[in-house]
Amino acid sequence: MRWSELKLPFGPPPATDPEVQEAVYDSRRAGPGRVFFAIPGTHTDGHEFARAALQQGAVAMVAERPVPGLDPSRQVVVRDTRVALGQMAAALAGHPSHRLPVIGVTGTDGKTTTSILLRAALTPSLGNVGSLTTVDFRMGELVEPNLTRQTTLEAPEVQGLLIRMLDAGCRAVALEVTSHALALHRVDEVRFQGAVFTNVTHDHLDFHGSWDAYLEAKARLLTLSGSAGGFAVLNLDDHRAFPRLRQHWAGPLLTYSAKGDPGADVYAARLLPRDGGWAYTAITPQGTAEVALQLPGRWNVGNSLAALAAGLQMGHPLPELAAGLAALESVPGRMQRVRLGQPFEVVVDYAHTPAALTLALSELRAATPGRLWVVFGSAGERDLEKRAEMGQIAARLADQLVVTSEDPRDEDPEAIIAEICRGAVEAGASFDHNLHREVDRSRAVRLAVERALPGDTVLLAGKGHEHSILTSHGAVPWDEAGEAAVAIRLRLGYPTATNL
Repeated sequence: MRWSELKLPFGPPPATDPEVQEAVYDSRRAGPGRVFFAIPGTHTDGHEFARAALQQGAVAMVAERPVPGLDPSRQVVVRDTRVALGQMAAALAGHPSHRLPVIGVTGTDGKTTTSILLRAALTPSLGNVGSLTTVDFRMGELVEPNLTRQTTLEAPEVQGLLIRMLDAGCRAVALEVTSHALALHRVDEVRFQGAVFTNVTHDHLDFHGSWDAYLEAKARLLTLSGSAGGFAVLNLDDHRAFPRLRQHWAGPLLTYSAKGDPGADVYAARLLPRDGGWAYTAITPQGTAEVALQLPGRWNVGNSLAALAAGLQMGHPLPELAAGLAALESVPGRMQRVRLGQPFEVVVDYAHTPAALTLALSELRAATPGRLWVVFGSAGERDLEKRAEMGQIAARLADQLVVTSEDPRDEDPEAIIAEICRGAVEAGASFDHNLHREVDRSRAVRLAVERALPGDTVLLAGKGHEHSILTSHGAVPWDEAGEAAVAIRLRLGYPTATNL
């Protein structure tokens, strides 16, 4: 399309009114038919690569300030290039969210599981439902792993995936939305039919600066949904965040409570553990339904209620929603059990925040007759405040702690481990008794598995589904469940890929 045909809210178009095929923000992808967007970043500034982008054939560039020495007729200056990038990406894609119901799911913990639960809940009614999450991209029966290490992709990728969803015949999409994506305008041009919140606890303060700013970033999803005439689903049990979020909302609303608060619109009653999952009665404005979750983790009751409430807001029958929830067998890297005949449990979970680690350990503590082990770390170049807190939580709730690397990035992994261990020692752990430090995550997993006794549980926390560990030398391939399987096979004396 010609630039002028895109009807963009910024401009005017370059003097030549070029034909545009794609919007890019990486100068290495610039070329004929592509518009380069110069985005100021944390470590690099896209304006520094504008010359290279134009030399590679980009038809124009969009920048926040003129770049001296470059042809002015090929430069368009805007106030915010991220906003403009989203606008052009959506226009080029033909605004797919205007033709496809998109439900945004956000929160500190539980976003991925809730998104996949929502997809499952809607499937009996709609058939082909999509989801875009940290773990994977699902379009009906097609499942593609998300290998980007980014939960909510940049605007061109989001719009491109929504087009693929339409082409695949999806009739709705659950989109996992992060605070970064909201703050950086990646989803501004997505028309959200609904906004679903899990909780807002403690994460990404390195980026947002404070919990209040983090909450306000999350609340932008309410603004986006409200501007499109959509609905909201809020967690009444999230006592700190709920009142603030409620102030942001004046449209259709359903609240939910996993704790059985009858003040919620949708809540759980008669909750019981069942076959490794949970059974409960959902009390809703549309009546009651028996829900049988196959997912372990009591917190998944809340995630399933959020999905159920969203389905009700969309007008789907309660019995079909409950049946869809019951059909979901597992979510990769979320309380994923690795069982190869060993006399102890090994569980892989993505828990990487204080709240998530507390929930995972509390859940496993109650179900573990022996000792509870936890292998965990904390990410480098991220939220420093939570490191000691994670150590304190592990020391209070687990019997044996193995502190290791998570994603150290350019930080010294030993220094990160030392900060975690400091918190653990403050909470009563001891290197002579139950505190172990092992910077190599593979060896850390094997240490815990080798020393586990019958009746013990080993929780491998923090990596979940992720396919790599980010180090100063780049991304190192990683498979947490696979490493656990290797460690178990070694413990049991079975052949492994390394000793065949």
